Amino acid sequence: MTKIDLRKSLKPFYTASVRKPCLLEVPDMNCLMVDGKGDPNSQVFQEAVGSLYSVAYTLKFMFKKEKDIDYPVTALEGLWDAEDVTDFMTARRENWKWTLLIGLPSIVTKKDALKALSAAREKAKFPRFPVVRFEKLAEGRCAQIMHIGPYANEGPTVETLHAFVEKQGYALRGRHHEIYLGDPRRAAAERLRTILRHPVKRLSRA
Repeated sequence: MTKIDLRKSLKPFYTASVRKPCLLEVPDMNCLMVDGKGDPNSQVFQEAVGSLYSVAYTLKFMFKKEKDIDYPVTALEGLWDAEDVTDFMTARRENWKWTLLIGLPSIVTKKDALKALSAAREKAKFPRFPVVRFEKLAEGRCAQIMHIGPYANEGPTVETLHAFVEKQGYALRGRHHEIYLGDPRRAAAERLRTILRHPVKRLSRA
């Protein structure tokens, strides 16, 4: 059986320093994605997470059985934004827009993903599967830092990241990106590890 060690090959992009933000060039990645809006504590959000993992594991086991290829399911990730940025500062979660995603090996095609989606939908316990899709995420140059602790306490870490971006002569672009390395159902909130990432662009010099 062929084994693809995504955690090893993608290690530079799934590790970060707590104190020192860094710039890095993130490669394009095929992903399973699902979009939504509202409070991440809502039923809709939880069903989106469940449907995403259901398709991801169906795809993994499909490759293992049919193609004799094994690979790990990677960490859950989220892209976040809002029409009004102050909705984040004031915690108006009902206005938050999110895209949840799970990265895939480059050998996985859209055809493979659609086959797994169809199989997973047949066993679905909630009607969220039609919104799961296969898409390439292209972020390019990004800045990132590790946050340790509850998600609700990310503010100071985000500010550190943004200050670093400005100091390096860049500006933010695209959506705020979070990579969840801990499981909030099993780990204490103060020990959760989350990589905070944001795509950046070089500021033009006058």
